[in-house]
Amino acid sequence: MAVKFILFFVLFADTFSSNNKAEQKDDPAPYLVYFKSPINPCVGVLIHQQWVLAASHCYLSNLILVLGNFKIGMRDRTEQIFSPMEVIRYWNESDKYQEHDIMLLKLPKPVTLSHKVQPIALPTRNFPTGTKCTVSGLDWSMDNIGKHPDLQQNIEASLISEKECKQTKRGRIIKHGICVKFLKTLTRLFVELAVATVICQNTTQGIEVGHFLGENIGVYTNIYYYVPWIQNIMSTR
Repeated sequence: MAVKFILFFVLFADTFSSNNKAEQKDDPAPYLVYFKSPINPCVGVLIHQQWVLAASHCYLSNLILVLGNFKIGMRDRTEQIFSPMEVIRYWNESDKYQEHDIMLLKLPKPVTLSHKVQPIALPTRNFPTGTKCTVSGLDWSMDNIGKHPDLQQNIEASLISEKECKQTKRGRIIKHGICVKFLKTLTRLFVELAVATVICQNTTQGIEVGHFLGENIGVYTNIYYYVPWIQNIMSTR
């Protein structure tokens, strides 16, 4: 059953003014893919012109994937909309769903690359504790009262130790997880952010598992451990 994993941040800082909508500009994140749904809005990552990586809890029948421009009513011809032709969830091969919250979606044709649509590389290694990374996702702009997010947001975060990660409830459950601590916060008191991915040195290191913890800590599936599975699926399907 699909569950709505929208993360509510209660954040206090002075890096963003809620009174100045002009400051609400898209951060660069051309790899984001929006899973359009009023019930279970999620975000995936474009890792190949024809493949999207996401958390498996984002799966719904009749999925609609949106790339490029997310601004409703402000079309710029970069929008690309697809229904996946194939969905491969890792737990189709394992009954341990909670431990492996990851899936691949194959698009019916390759995306058209542009400045707003670009794949991001898979990781080639794990990064050490303290590495500065970026958490990318979609947010609702201040004047957006609709059901769908329209603002790309990047938040600075650093990797914390596996020991700290395992001390969290979700960190103990997930088979291969990483945790990050957000370095900077937004001034909006309630920021609804469909967090997608942790980007470390231009590679996608983590995919969201739908949990945001206290003290600005988030738990993510560590993609590095699934790279052989991902590459095998993409080469054989």
